[in-house]
Amino acid sequence: MSKRIQVSRFPRAKVTVGLGVSLALGGMSLISAHAATGAITEFSVPTASSQPNGIDLGPDGNIWFTEFNANKVGKITTSGAITEYTVPTAASGPRNIAAGPDGNLWFTEFNTDKIAKITTSGAITEYPVATVNSGPRGIITGADGNLWFTEYNASKVAKITTSGVITEYNTPTASAGPRSIDKGPDGNLWVTEQGINDIARVTTAGTITEYPTPTLSSVPARMTAGADGNLWFTENAADKIGRSTTSGSITEFPIPTAASFPVGITKGPDGNVWFAENTANKIGRIDTGGHITEFSAGISAASGPQNITVGADHNIWFTEQNAGKIARLSVVLASPSTPAPTAAPGLGGTGLAPSSGSGTLLPAAIAGLVLGGGVVLTAGTLRVRRRKQVQS
Repeated sequence: MSKRIQVSRFPRAKVTVGLGVSLALGGMSLISAHAATGAITEFSVPTASSQPNGIDLGPDGNIWFTEFNANKVGKITTSGAITEYTVPTAASGPRNIAAGPDGNLWFTEFNTDKIAKITTSGAITEYPVATVNSGPRGIITGADGNLWFTEYNASKVAKITTSGVITEYNTPTASAGPRSIDKGPDGNLWVTEQGINDIARVTTAGTITEYPTPTLSSVPARMTAGADGNLWFTENAADKIGRSTTSGSITEFPIPTAASFPVGITKGPDGNVWFAENTANKIGRIDTGGHITEFSAGISAASGPQNITVGADHNIWFTEQNAGKIARLSVVLASPSTPAPTAAPGLGGTGLAPSSGSGTLLPAAIAGLVLGGGVVLTAGTLRVRRRKQVQS
């Protein structure tokens, strides 16, 4: 049986969805196209001005998040249904949240110096931190089965067992301002030290080693372990993404948008690292080679994307603290038979993709390429065609 291709012509159009297109060469050879990656859907949190902040995937398959202003913890299903739970201590300032090894979620209470546990049915138990005005902030499950968290105001890193026993460790440098914490591929904990522009490695025995970022006053914020075995982190003030080996060798990559103020960061389901640009109002994607693509279409104006995670549906989920919303960014994974894309030098992003998901036209010098999903490049513009297969 043969197949005949019918082609319908449409007027020239500017692509406004987030394309993830790549070239194999700096010339004319196509690898792949993922036209649906970057589609964004927003869901409003029921409580007004809640300021959703931390976010993580729960053991129940739902996305869990904190509401800093509303003093609540929320969960959202992959279809967008939201349920909220009030924290027992008033004005606690719930900040970050992480799935624990015990099947519960654990979160920090920044204002009231507590660590709290919430079951997937919404029952909350709180544990006070010994240090007054410690400012608990980041939290993650360590390789040792404990929850590890940062004390931003006290310049300490601490661990809490699932039964609520807390042990604290001082950072080597005073006023380090430890903010984010994540489990590294080496079995250690890794921390951003915002006060001194360092990142730090913390062993499960509490030994801390600090490494300065190359850019002075970079203000490292959030961190994640990448698929490449490195640590990736955002730099608030430098508008850069940092990559560190487990030995502390750091490389930085500038974000295309100036004054982007990157915050949350996570390892994506596609092997890339994804991050939130709070001021630029965008979501960024960086591959392991340092090529950055940005997505903005579908995000409410001045919504303030803050923290970010991956859902059970393999999409990117993030909090919009200014807009009081939770948003989902669709990620279309390549077929296992699809060759891995290779970036074409000098084109930015992943090679051919627009540098912004808001719809920048692709390079005009490339002509006659037929892309998966029915996109055809012609000299000087972009022409969209619909391809229909007819059996005969």
